[in-house]
Amino acid sequence: MVSIQQTIRFILNDVEVMANVAPGVLALDYLRKEKRLTGTKEGCKEGDCGACTVIVGESRGGNSISYKPETACLLPMGELHGKHLVTVEGLAVDGGLSPVQAAMVDAGGTQCGYCTPGFVVAMTAGLMEPKLPLDREGLLYAISGNLCRCTGYRSIKEAGLKVMDELASQILGQERIAALCEAKALPKYFLNISERLEAIEPLNAPENFSDERALFMGGGTDLYVQRGEEIPEQPVLFLNNRTPVPPAQLKDRRIVVDARMTFEDFADDPLIREQIPDIYDYNLLIASWPVRTRSTLGGNICNASPIADMTCLLLALDVELTLSKSGVERRLPLREFYLGYKQLSKAPDEMVKSISFPILGKNCLTNWEKVSKRAWLDIATVNSALKLTIEGDTIVSAHLALGGVAATPLYLEKASAFLIGKSVSEAVVIELLMIALSEFEPISDVRGSAQYKKLLARQLILAHFDKLFPGTIELEEVYAAL
Repeated sequence: MVSIQQTIRFILNDVEVMANVAPGVLALDYLRKEKRLTGTKEGCKEGDCGACTVIVGESRGGNSISYKPETACLLPMGELHGKHLVTVEGLAVDGGLSPVQAAMVDAGGTQCGYCTPGFVVAMTAGLMEPKLPLDREGLLYAISGNLCRCTGYRSIKEAGLKVMDELASQILGQERIAALCEAKALPKYFLNISERLEAIEPLNAPENFSDERALFMGGGTDLYVQRGEEIPEQPVLFLNNRTPVPPAQLKDRRIVVDARMTFEDFADDPLIREQIPDIYDYNLLIASWPVRTRSTLGGNICNASPIADMTCLLLALDVELTLSKSGVERRLPLREFYLGYKQLSKAPDEMVKSISFPILGKNCLTNWEKVSKRAWLDIATVNSALKLTIEGDTIVSAHLALGGVAATPLYLEKASAFLIGKSVSEAVVIELLMIALSEFEPISDVRGSAQYKKLLARQLILAHFDKLFPGTIELEEVYAAL
C-alpha cells in the first residue's frame, strides 16, 4: 500500500517542526504522543469540553497573522503546514507564568486542574483577538468552548476579568500581538513568527486523489466525531489547503459565499452582517468560538443533520447550491438537496462549491430561533427560521424552515406559500400554524418526544411573529384559539 504520510512543516510554539505524519492524524494525538506536550489535555475528543484548546496562527500577508483558538481534537495535522501552532507550554513569559496564568493562581481558578490549560489558552486567544472587548462579554466569548466540573466558574471569570483589567490600558488601540509582547503577556518569540512563516514553502495541495478511499474534508468537526478512528488511515483532500476563502460577494443581486467559509467568518463578514444584522447574536447560540472557527457552511449542509442550526437559517434564506464535479457545475435549491435521512441529491465525489441567496433588501425581515437543553454550547432540540418580504402591510415573499422535527432539515412549502398576499394578524398566524403543523409528522428522539417537538415548533413559529411584529398579535388569543 502506498504511504499516505506527508511532511508537514510548521512552527510549534517557538520551534520549527517537520512532522512526517499521515495528514489525517489529529494535532491532539501528535502533541501528546510525539512531542510529549501533555498540557494539551484529552477530554471529550469531540470539541465540546475545550481541554485541548490550542491557538493556530495563519499568515494573512503583509506581516499580519490571524490567531484563532481551535480544539486540537478536531484539528488535522494536514492543515498545519505553514502555520503557527501554540500550546499552553508556549505561553510562558521569561520562563515564568504569563499574566493569564498568574491571574488563575491569584483567583483560585483551578481545582483538579484538568481544564485549566484549556482555559488559559482560550483566555490568551481572547486577548489576542482585536474584535473582542476587554470586558465580561469578551471573556465569555473567549471561554465559550471550555467546561469545568469543579469551580463553578466564578473564580475562573474573576481571573479573566482581572487580567483584562490589568492589560486594557496597554493593549487597547494597539496592534495586539506587539502590545501583548511589550506588556509581557506573550513571549517575545511571537514578534518574528510572520517572517519565519514566510520562509516555509507552500504545500502543493492535490486537486484530487485517484485512491477511492480519498476523503474530502472542510472543517471536519462532524467527520472526526463520527469517524475519528478511520481518518488517520485514509488519504485526505483538505479543501482549506487550496486557495484562500474569499469574503462574501454581491453578484447579480445575490450574495455568493464560498462553501468553505466557517461559521465564525460568516458571522464576521461585513456583507453578511449588513444582510442579517442579528447574525452575531445567532452565532453566540451555535457551538463555541473554537468550533465555529472550523465548522464550515458546506460541511453543515452536507452533514445533513435534521437539527443543523446554520442549515435551518440557510433554508429560510432561500439558498441555492452550486455543486461541482470534475470542473462541471450545476445548481440546486437547498430545499431540494435532502432526499431522506443523511441522503443527499449529490454524487459521492461531487462537492458543494458555493451557496448563494437573494439580497434581502430594506423590506425583508428575518428571524432564527432555537430551543436546546442548555442555552449555550448545545445542539438544538428544535430550531426554526423565517424570512419575509413586506410591501406596505402585505407579505409578498415568505420562506419558513424547521429543524429537529423530521428526518431532514425541513422547508415548509405549504406554510410559506400560504403567507404570500396576507397581512399579519392573529387569524392569519393561527391558520399558518395549522398548515405548518400539518406538513410533518414529528419524530421522537433523545432530545424530546414527538408531542414535545410539535409544541416547540408551534412556539418557535409564534416567536417569529412576536419578535418581528411586536404588538400585532396577542399570544394569549392565539393560544386560546388553538
